[in-house]
Amino acid sequence: MKTKLISIISILLIFIVGISGYFMYQKAEKEKTITKEIHNISKIENTFSETEDRTEKLSILKSTIEEMTDYDRSKKPFEKVSDKYASSISNMQKYFIKEYDSSLAENTLSNLDSSEDINTIATSKDNLTALLSTIEAEQEYTLALSDDFTNYKQKITSLTESYTNRITALEEAKKKALEEAKQKAAEEAKKKAEEEKAKTHYENDYFSVDVPKEWIGYWSVTEETHDTDGTIYQFSYDPSGENNGGGARIFVVDATYGLPQNGQVLSESCELVGYTSNNFGVFKGIEAGAGFFSNGATITLK
Repeated sequence: MKTKLISIISILLIFIVGISGYFMYQKAEKEKTITKEIHNISKIENTFSETEDRTEKLSILKSTIEEMTDYDRSKKPFEKVSDKYASSISNMQKYFIKEYDSSLAENTLSNLDSSEDINTIATSKDNLTALLSTIEAEQEYTLALSDDFTNYKQKITSLTESYTNRITALEEAKKKALEEAKQKAAEEAKKKAEEEKAKTHYENDYFSVDVPKEWIGYWSVTEETHDTDGTIYQFSYDPSGENNGGGARIFVVDATYGLPQNGQVLSESCELVGYTSNNFGVFKGIEAGAGFFSNGATITLK
């Protein structure tokens, strides 16, 4: 009886040891599998860190997310492995989030209300528009929550709208300034032309005379009345230098009743310029020196 009991106990011990060994083996295999999976994920992390190309980094992130999804859907996912996947993906996402935040900060103009640089504002606006397009295309992989994308979209949209408003205001102000400058230039040109005309133009009830602008300050006209010769206008041109000046006389005679003796009513030989609208004859006398009308001046009858 005693021997039989010992045999039973021995069998039980062997069974217990066998069961324990089996579970220990299973545990060891599990840990081995977990270690291997975590090691593979760590290798992916290292590859991501060492890769400088942004497109490749995004590709690694996408494939890692897909691997994690497939793993979590497997029959026996290990929590440690799932946690490692989540941690690695979160670290990869931080790279892109940091990039987003950096671009957002670089293109946020703190002095917008006082900035006059349209090019800088427009460049920042374009950069933010491009940033939003990038985030929108990548959000499924780079952002953990949909609210994160909503926050980026609200911030960027608000900034781009304020940039558009500022650009519009500056362009309108610039346009107004250009119009005012153009108007001022036109007024100044008109004033200059009027001043120049006043200095190069003479007129009375019978005729007007214009001289070249180069004559400004060097010419003059005087008026004399004579009974037989009507009204005489003496024009003279006296520039600097020698033998450059000249002069001429214009005679205005009432021709209401015609000019007797074939027009010879003047005390000197004259050339008929023509008749005014109120029947006054205008004559040009012999020019002196370099001349006056033959030297650039013009006469127009009224």
